[in-house]
Amino acid sequence: MKPSDALLPGGQSPGTVEAAASMPDYGALEIPARDQGTAVSRAEAEFMYALVARLKPKATLEVGMGYGASAAFIISAARATQYTQYTHFAMDPMQSDYHDLGLRNVAKLGLDGFMRFMPEYSHVALPKLCVEGVKVDFAFIDGGHRFDDIFLDFYYAELLLNEGGHILLHDAWMRSTQTVASWVRKNKANFEQVPIPMKNLILFRKRGVDDRAWNHFRGFGTWKSLASHSWNTLKRRLRAASGR
Repeated sequence: MKPSDALLPGGQSPGTVEAAASMPDYGALEIPARDQGTAVSRAEAEFMYALVARLKPKATLEVGMGYGASAAFIISAARATQYTQYTHFAMDPMQSDYHDLGLRNVAKLGLDGFMRFMPEYSHVALPKLCVEGVKVDFAFIDGGHRFDDIFLDFYYAELLLNEGGHILLHDAWMRSTQTVASWVRKNKANFEQVPIPMKNLILFRKRGVDDRAWNHFRGFGTWKSLASHSWNTLKRRLRAASGR
């Protein structure tokens, strides 16, 4: 199954990537070679484009902009639906560490006019959007990668998400991400996991309101990604030790 063939509720496919005339050129994005292994990949970006084009969201958000690949492909796909009031909310307090390449890549493609960039941490920016009454149809979470960071981002993303909207988690190779996904599956009956062919992404759909009892809790946890997390962590430590 190709990245463009992921199934949505009802057995529908997000669409054909190859036929997307407005999809950005991933190769035109400036991403340093040293970070190409951790940045959103071409396949992941093209999958997001196909998914967002099928969902036709009126507003989207992402936590952790990085080099702007996700923002560029999300905005381009959403703009193809021609919603005149479309806005993409992006938050990343570390853009200066990326030499503002995320902002520059999005601007280079002429997409910055559709984006509201927030330089705050997500635990500051997301509650602000809640207070403003913002609602979105799609959220991409790729900010802090500790369990509590991802958990908090999911919590607020749900509050901002319209019913029928989707939340996409990046870096499924990490145990922290898999543990948050386990919590959602065990405790959030108003969400369903959507099967997709991308091993490093996890997709959830909000199918209703959260009507849990006030004292509801189900234990959660997973052994998923234990091997990949350990192996990738070791590789990063070895790379850091060697100065590469």
